[in-house]
Order: sequence, then structure tokens, then C-alpha cells
Amino acid sequence: ALAANYRAAIERGVLGIANRWAPEIESYMRSQASWTDRTGNARQGLHTEVNAVAGVMVEIILSHGVNYGIFLELANAGRFAIINPSIDYFGPRIWADVRRMLS
Repeated sequence: ALAANYRAAIERGVLGIANRWAPEIESYMRSQASWTDRTGNARQGLHTEVNAVAGVMVEIILSHGVNYGIFLELANAGRFAIINPSIDYFGPRIWADVRRMLS
């Protein structure tokens, strides 16, 4: 029972951390995307989603809301990429929060 309670507390904590970071990541992606807007659709389509798979994982999904988002990520040697740079920027910060929670 104690182990199950501890595990549930960890899951709630990690989910809370993900939910706290997701809006900031979305805002960052929208403000830091390096392309020039023509319609604004690509920038406004950038979003995050938090999913929890009980007992397995918590994930923050970063994605484009336009079908040409993959082009922005991969074309021109990644010059317009925002997904991976956002993961690189926020990953260590999120992990630091998880480590603090567990200590």
C-alpha cells in the first residue's frame, strides 16, 4: 500500500510538472519560431498537449497545427525548426523539476 501510494504521488507530481510547463512551451514556440508569417496559421497552430498513461509515462507533445509544419521543421537544414529546439531548451528544465520533486 505504501509503495502504491508513493508511486501514485510521483505520477501526480510528474503530471503536475508537465501541466505547468506545457503552456510556457507553447508560448515559447510561438514567440521564437524563426519564420516570417504570411497568414499566421503556422505560428498559431503550434501547440502542446499533455498525456498521462497511468503507471507508464507522462508526455508533453509539441506539434504543428498545419500540414506543412513538417516542411518548416526539416527544410532548409532545419533553419525554421522550432520543435526540437524547444525540446532542447525545456527538457533539462523539466527534468530538473522532476529531480527536485524526487529529492
